[in-house]
This record gives sequence, structure tokens and C-alpha cells, in this order.
Amino acid sequence: MEDGGLSRLDVWHLENVIFRLYKVIANCYVLCTQYVQKNVLTPETWVEKDRKIAGYFREPQRYEYGEDVGIELSGRTFEKLHEFIIERNDFELALDFVQPKLHLNFVIKTMKKVETHLEKSFCSMDFVVLLRDFRAEVYKWAVVYALRIHSSMEQEMAKRPCMTYSLLCEANHCQICLQEEAGHYPMAGDKGFELADFFRKNYDKRRIARIYQFLRSLNEQKGALHIAKMASMIAIAWENDLLCKTYNNTLKAVFNHFGITDKTANYKPARLRKPNYKGTLPAAWVQAMHFFQCIENSLSDS
Repeated sequence: MEDGGLSRLDVWHLENVIFRLYKVIANCYVLCTQYVQKNVLTPETWVEKDRKIAGYFREPQRYEYGEDVGIELSGRTFEKLHEFIIERNDFELALDFVQPKLHLNFVIKTMKKVETHLEKSFCSMDFVVLLRDFRAEVYKWAVVYALRIHSSMEQEMAKRPCMTYSLLCEANHCQICLQEEAGHYPMAGDKGFELADFFRKNYDKRRIARIYQFLRSLNEQKGALHIAKMASMIAIAWENDLLCKTYNNTLKAVFNHFGITDKTANYKPARLRKPNYKGTLPAAWVQAMHFFQCIENSLSDS
């Protein structure tokens, strides 16, 4: 990596390494929710995550291809990456970095609480803050860029069949490099995400369009429990036998499309519809049920 700036090759190496860091941090979200919602604390797991995250900054990382390709992450590295994106108007690269949802403010706030509980400091805290600030700066620039091209972040993200992060890091995508053995090669003209592909062919396309619009609206608003609401929509469609693919595959595709990095295993239908001790169904589930009732009634009358 040259002192004067980053080459496109440098950026490709960095992107792969940073996404590996993303994956470690994304897995921390479960630890955070367990602690905040259930008061469950597993100190040894927290210490291991802290060590892994800090290791990305304290030790040179390696890119798998090429001779001794070393990558160092630091505050200056992120500054150079930020400069690279802006100077080249590389909006697509900016989307690569900001589209995955890492919930970093939530992670940082929870880490501080756990530090107090354990009476010890996490050596990775400053690095997570560094990453959050980098993503915030890139996001700010990308929002303005999208506005200048008469678009929005949500519209541009929705055009992508899946996130670059998912393509490079998640198990259901990362084997793309091995597909030559199966005789399939991903082409630029391959069809992108279509929600209708996951529904039975005889299900009304107008209803599918309404479902997609509602999912997109939930994702754009980022309101309380918006991910649970989106998952409940898919779960009810599955329980009503409207899907032609499995619930898990459909939910993964929806999460990838909308840039949601939460694990789908945390959104099983049985958990989403589980009533509280008073027998009251979760609000996200009730809203999804009401939505399906509304589109069934409105479109059946038209």
C-alpha cells in the first residue's frame, strides 16, 4: 500500500479484509441482545470477540491471493479509503461499506455496559468507534451523492440483487468462486431479486407488489422492531402456504436484498408469533396479520 494514496488493488484487498471484520462484529449483535434483553452475559465469549476485533487492527492481515499481501487497518487507512471514495465519486464502493447493518451504536453502548459489569476495559472499543465513524462519514457523502443523481440510498440499494458483503462473506454466497465446477458462471445480465420468485405462481402479482412495497417501507423507516415486522410478513406468507421456496431461503434473500445482516435463525416463525405470559401476540406479528387481511379484502373486492 503506497503512502500517497490507495490503488484500486489496495482497495480490493481492504474491502475483503474489512468485510471479514464486519462478520465478526455482526456476530456480536446476538451477544448484545442477549445481555440487554435477557441479562445473559457470557464473559469468555465477550473476551474472545474483543480479542478477534482488536487483532484486525493490531496485527497485519493477509489477503488470500498473491505473495505476502499484507493489509494494515488503522485510522489513517480509513481516512485514505474515505478519500478514495470521494475523489473518484465511487458511489458503488460507498454502498458496499454502508449497506450491511452492523448496529454499531448499539454494540458500542452495550460494550460500555459490559465493561462496567465486568470491571475491565475492552481493547477493541476504540477500533469499533473508528469503524463507526468511518461508516458515518461515507454514508453522509453517499446520501448527498444519491440526492444529486435524483435518487436515494434506499432506491439504489434496492437495485442490488444482494450485498457485496453477502457475496464475499456469507456461506450461501461465498462459494460463487467454486461454481466453475458446476458449469454455471454468474453473468452481468443474470436476473436480480424478485420477490415474486419466492411466491407460488398462482398467487396474485398485485398482492406480491403490495407486500414488497410494505417491506421496503418498513426497511426505509427503520422503526421499532422493523426487522421482526419484516420477518413476520414472510413467516405468515409461509404459514399460509403462499411461498414456493422454504421460509429460511426466502427470509435470507429478503434480508440480503434489504441489507439486513441479522441472522435469520433469530427470526423463526414460532418465536415471532409466541405470545407473552398474558397470551398477547407480539405487535410485529399482529401488524403483519392485519396487513395480509387488508390486501386480501381490498384486492378481492376490486
